[in-house]
Amino acid sequence: MNLRQKSRTTSAVLTFLFGPLGVFYSSAAGAIVLILVALASAGTVIGPVLCWIAAMIWGDHTVRRHNESVDRLLNRSSGDDGDGPR
Repeated sequence: MNLRQKSRTTSAVLTFLFGPLGVFYSSAAGAIVLILVALASAGTVIGPVLCWIAAMIWGDHTVRRHNESVDRLLNRSSGDDGDGPR
């Protein structure tokens, strides 16, 4: 597992600009699923639009979950800045 935090801002920008392709930053499996759904529903307008919106939500959710997992593995609380006790 990658023990580096991922940026929620980067995820938001990538998914806003590139939709399902931007989800590759946070989740390769999620990106593939959303791309396949978008391609399958390409005959309609609503399918790809919903996939674009879902990509923004999915990207943020997976980055947040990843960061929480990293914090747990490194025995830090979510509000800890990593400097230790003061």
